[in-house]
Amino acid sequence: MKIQELEQGIVITNFLAAADGGSLLFNCLTKQHKEFNLLFTQYSILDYLKPEMLPGRIYFNEKIIELKSKEEKIILKAIKKFTITQELKKMDIEIEQYLNDTFKHLCSFFESDKAIEIKKKIDNRKEQ
Repeated sequence: MKIQELEQGIVITNFLAAADGGSLLFNCLTKQHKEFNLLFTQYSILDYLKPEMLPGRIYFNEKIIELKSKEEKIILKAIKKFTITQELKKMDIEIEQYLNDTFKHLCSFFESDKAIEIKKKIDNRKEQ
């Protein structure tokens, strides 16, 4: 699946919050009904240095997305115009507003310099 397919928008089918300080995993569909997942890793605890979950990063189908890249911009644009399944709406009437607030916060973080600062700290720790 190509990341450009997200440009039409995404549908959130399920999501999980990890007990690691803030990582969020979203199971999604494209508008063409192709499944994919997005992982936004926590950025509070910088001691956790597993390559599959580096702090303050986005993973698309388990592949790390480079900060400030075209792919990251596509993902951030896509989460700004997400929809959710009826099943999620039935689970919690306020879930859409919660996700909207969550995505605004994530976009704010990744569009700021904070993500780059955290990456530099992580890179320095990996070199030690």
